[in-house]
Amino acid sequence: MFPLAQRGSGENWTMAKTVSATEYLNYEGGNFSKSEGVGVFGNDVRDTSIPVEVWRYYLLARRPEVSDASFKWKDLQANLNTKLLGLGNFVNRVLLLIAGYGSVIPDAPRAKSHILSTCVGVKVGRLVAEYVKAMEKVQLKHGLNTAMLVVGQGHKYWKLYKGDKRRSAVFLRTAAGLVHLVARLLEPFMPSFSRGVFEQLNLLPLFSLSDERGELLQASRPWEILPPNHRIGTPRPLFEFLKDEHVESYKQMFSGSLARERPRPAEEAGLDIDALALL
Repeated sequence: MFPLAQRGSGENWTMAKTVSATEYLNYEGGNFSKSEGVGVFGNDVRDTSIPVEVWRYYLLARRPEVSDASFKWKDLQANLNTKLLGLGNFVNRVLLLIAGYGSVIPDAPRAKSHILSTCVGVKVGRLVAEYVKAMEKVQLKHGLNTAMLVVGQGHKYWKLYKGDKRRSAVFLRTAAGLVHLVARLLEPFMPSFSRGVFEQLNLLPLFSLSDERGELLQASRPWEILPPNHRIGTPRPLFEFLKDEHVESYKQMFSGSLARERPRPAEEAGLDIDALALL
């Protein structure tokens, strides 16, 4: 109806080019039910201590693009305590080490001949190209998963660093570039996380990936992303561990009358995840 109304007005409106639909998100093996208080709804998020970027990440990682999916507290906890904490640890470790070297991005003129850096650059470049294709097709789940694979490459690269001062400049500048790139890739999914990373990098937010400006090609040369002698901000942790007792408390808080297994109306059989993803 809305596109028809736009056309009928005769004005030059920007028209929708793609419609993205999903299946249903269910809750703990059952169904969301507003009337019975079963499940977590947008207003309920404020009653938890879980940051909004955790909700955004988990809901989009579980986005039911081809079949129904289920929200599970233990699954949310596992995603936070492994993937998101791993993401935060990568960013924090890189920036803390740079802080230990005077908080300045070093120059690394030999990076392009450093085999470990060039190898990770090739892999990351391919992943970023895959990410762009997924996002253009509104395959958000695949785009998010691909962005997290870039994080995985950052972890693998960082593990190769042995504290060799002769190669410290190459590793630090390349890893800092990967941190910057990851913040840009994850911005559509966790904007507050990305802004926090840019604040710690002491840079204005930059979220575009323009092929015309060579930014896609630059992804394969992460040591060129940040300029040498740039001074970063103050590193700080980005995520906190979610304890078992908190998860059990939330399960009880939002369980409603699920245990009685009362019949529910057909319209409560599921929840459109895109409504929750816009928290």
